[in-house]
This record gives sequence, C-alpha cells and structure tokens, in this order.
Amino acid sequence: MLEKISKEDWQYFVPFLACTICFFATDLFGIIDKASIAYWSGRLFYEPYRIITSHFFHGDVNHLLANISGIIVARYFLKSLSLQSDYFFLAFIVLIMPLQAFICWCVDILIYRNPMSLAIGFSGVLFGIDAFILMTTIYGKKRFLFTGCHLKKDPRLFKSISVLTGIGIIWSFLPGISLLGHMSGLLAGFLLFWL
Repeated sequence: MLEKISKEDWQYFVPFLACTICFFATDLFGIIDKASIAYWSGRLFYEPYRIITSHFFHGDVNHLLANISGIIVARYFLKSLSLQSDYFFLAFIVLIMPLQAFICWCVDILIYRNPMSLAIGFSGVLFGIDAFILMTTIYGKKRFLFTGCHLKKDPRLFKSISVLTGIGIIWSFLPGISLLGHMSGLLAGFLLFWL
C-alpha cells in the first residue's frame, strides 16, 4: 500500500537528491573523482570533508539504487512507527555520519593499522537507521536528543526490520562491500538510540 506524500517527506528527499546529484557529478559528467571524496582512513583527519562526502557518492548505479531504496524503506518504517517530526531523519543523518566515520577510523587505524581503507556510500547511514528502528520497535522513543519524535513501539514491525537487517548483514559479507562500513553504521545507530 502506497502512502501519500506528506509535508514531512522533504527530509527524505534531501539525501535522495544529494546522492543522485553526486552520482551524476561522478559517473555521468566526470566532474568529481571518487577517490578525492571517499572515506580514506589515513587521510580522514587531514581532509575532514571526507567524513560527509563519502556518504553521498556511490560505486555504480546499482549501489545508488540500493541505497535510495533503503531511504524509501526507512521512510516506511518511520511512518509506521508514527514519527512526528519534520526533520528527525535529517538530524539523524547529520549525527550518524561523523559517528559512523569515527568508528570506522578507530577500527581501521587503532585495530587493523590500515591507513589505506577506502569506502563510499550511504549504506552505513542506512544500517544506523535500521538499528535505531529495530530498537524503537522494542522500546519506543519519545525524544531524540532535545526534540520530540514520539516513535511508538510496535512489536509487529520488529520481525520485518529484523529480517531486512539480517539480510543486509549477510549481504555485507559479499566481495566489494564494506562490512566495516555497515557494522560501524549499525553500532552508531544503536549508540544514537540510547542518547
């Protein structure tokens, strides 16, 4: 069943549009080199813009479509949980991007000692919102930071989001997909839920 577009849907359209424009800039017009904007563990603190830019660029059209579909799925779940905020999704994105990049950096540099780790894509953010939604289906969430979001718990949605998250985790083990990017997003989403 399709839901009507509401006045709050602009917050989902912004990342959709940003990802699409970035795809056109790299893959269709060749204006931007992906290596210059990707998450790069060894350059992250020297070029901090990568904390943000790496999330909006994608490897190919399939990668872009998968992440745009994830935005649509996130919208569905947040609407199903009775989200009452005009800007929750954007606020969540703004907070999770640096947190997810920092977790990736800690694992890459402090544990693996790998300054050459590269990654792009919005999927770490989507795994974060999946984790947040998963926790919300169990506990509900009245406030996010200093604003009300009034998300209601809904055990019926728990199975659906669990299955989607599980499929995503299995998908993360395929070659060419950033397991660390996905798992750091998941962890960041759990952390943001408890704020």
